[in-house]
This record gives sequence, C-alpha cells and structure tokens, in this order.
Amino acid sequence: MTKHSDVVIVGGGVMGCATAYYLALRGITSSVFEQNTFGWGASGATAGVVGPLWHVPHDNEPYFELALKSLRMFPTLASDLTDAGLDPQYRQSGVLKVAFTEELAGTLRDDLAWQSDLDMAVEWLDAQEVSDREPDISPRVLGGVYSPQEGYVVGQSLVDSLVHAGTQLGVRFFDKTEVFGIETEASRVVGVRTAAGGFEAGHVVLASGPWTGIATRWIPEDVPIRPIKGQRILLRLPGLLPRSPVHGFSGYCVPQPDGRILVAATRHEYEFDQVVTAGAIADMIKAAVDLYPKLKDAQFDSARVGVRPGTPDDVPIIGPVPGWDGLSIVAGHDAVGIMTAPATADSLAESIASGDGGPLERFSLGRFSP
Repeated sequence: MTKHSDVVIVGGGVMGCATAYYLALRGITSSVFEQNTFGWGASGATAGVVGPLWHVPHDNEPYFELALKSLRMFPTLASDLTDAGLDPQYRQSGVLKVAFTEELAGTLRDDLAWQSDLDMAVEWLDAQEVSDREPDISPRVLGGVYSPQEGYVVGQSLVDSLVHAGTQLGVRFFDKTEVFGIETEASRVVGVRTAAGGFEAGHVVLASGPWTGIATRWIPEDVPIRPIKGQRILLRLPGLLPRSPVHGFSGYCVPQPDGRILVAATRHEYEFDQVVTAGAIADMIKAAVDLYPKLKDAQFDSARVGVRPGTPDDVPIIGPVPGWDGLSIVAGHDAVGIMTAPATADSLAESIASGDGGPLERFSLGRFSP
C-alpha cells in the first residue's frame, strides 16, 4: 500500500533532519529516509565549528548572510531542542584564530576592518592575551583574533536532537531505508520508491549530501555535486582542554563537552571512501601539537571520516529545481553544513510552505545551466 506524506526528504544528515524540523514547526508533515543511520556521514564526523567568519567567504553576500543568520539562530535552536528532551551540545564559547607569522598576523588585523562592522565584538589579542586565555598554547603564537559570539556544536548530538524533537512534532524518520527513485507525472514529482514501499508526497527534498548527484539518474538534470573526503581525530589529555575552538595554520582544535579534543581537518577532493589514513592522522597530530605542544603526550582516542558535498562554485544548492514542480535540493555546503544548517533549513522550509523559491534564487541549481 502506498503511503502519503506532505513532504518526503531523502537524506538523514543535518540538512534533511533540520528541514523536517522547520517544516514541522510550520505544520507540514514530512518523512525522512536515510540509507544508513541518522548523522552517520559528514554530519556526524564534522568538527562542529560554528564560525562563519573563518569558513564562509564574506565577499559572497547571500552566502555569508545565510551563515550569519544561522549563527544568530543557534542559541534559540539549541534551547528549544534541549527543552524537547535532548541536548544538541551547542556551546557559544567563542572562536580563536591565531597567527604564527607576522604575515598572517597582519592579515588577521586587516580582516578586523570588515569584521568590526558586523556588531560581533571581534577583537585582536596580543601574544600575552592569547596565552592568558589559552595557557597551554604554543609560545610561537604572535597573537590572534577572538570572536566571542561564535562557538561549536557536536554534530551527532545536533542530528540526534533534531530527530528527537522532530518525532515529537510528527515527523516520521526511517533509518536504514534506501530510496530507489522518484515518481513523476510529466514534470511534477509526486513521490518516491523506497525499501519500505512507495510514498506519495506533495514535495520531495533531495538532501543526500555527496550522494545528491544521484538525482541525475532520476531526472534529466545535471546536479554537479562532488565528494570531498574529510578526516578528523579525537585526542584526550587530562588537564588540557581549549576554552574554545582554536584555529592554527594547518588545522584546528575543538574542545568537546566530554573532555576530549577534536582535531581537524583533512581535505581530499573526489574521494568517496570511508578509509582513515595514517598520513591524515599524522598531519592532524602535527597540527594539534603545533598549537598545543603538550598534546604530543595525548592519548589517541579515535578517528572518523565524513564525505562532504561540494559544488563547482563552492556555494550550496538550495531550493526548487527549475522546470520541476514539487522537487527541491539542499546540498553542497562542503565543510560548513553544520554551521549553516539552521538558516538553510528554515529558508527551504519557508520556500516549500509558501511556494515561493525567489528568496533562494542565488542558491538555485539553475545557476549552472548554460
């Protein structure tokens, strides 16, 4: 028997689960299908930094504004999800970007010119002020920029809390349930075929991260999503825990609520495998020790791979697919999916609810058409 949902979402990472959550807040029911477990991909392997100043190009105004909107949304979202019963482990700890060379220190100071216009209380810290804040940091650090409104979130905890809260709001979540294709009538998408049977839907959202390009098999459209493999590790050293995420030259250290230190990240274009490599681990350990020399004595805890989705212009695809009724895509955020998820999902949910994709035009798949 064919089942029905207002919206079907293909993909159970942070984008799919957050979109379902924000649709539910608007009274729209959805069903989310994930081929593995929720958050098992890049969302669960993320470093979790919520710091658009360092990760999203400020000269791309629509994208940067989306990231800033997400930054402002995180405290309320985290509070609401916690009230629903599961803590997403978001911390507004600030983010520190440090310089080891005079050249980089000059660049960071120059960036303060535009950052100071954002009303985010961003400030330059000299070497002593950095040391006062992070007593175990390398003495080679010459200074840094501290952004107090930024922070971090544990990616898997965020996904789990979205699933928990979404379920309470009526979202149906199906893990380990593959979607085999979409059903169409002329140029309208009317449902999907899944391992759990057929589902009719008024709207289908493709939110499958690097797998979103599979849509090319289902509709005659080129969806230029490429895989970008990233690796991260977790270390533990009793008595050493950064107060906030700290960015160095070749990597960054992110404190975890359980006392571990997450070190990230590597980048391997067009790689889809889930293999943790010795070379990547060595590079990340070096980056960690460069920042905090005492970490040479840290206990190695674990390593994980996440394959991120990228696009040709490094800007995500969000919104309706041109030429098709009832079909949207949300993918291609590369390494900033977690930090941009709230505003991305909320904007897409509003587009679906209102039927107006105009506000998302700058993120449309149509920009890649000849």
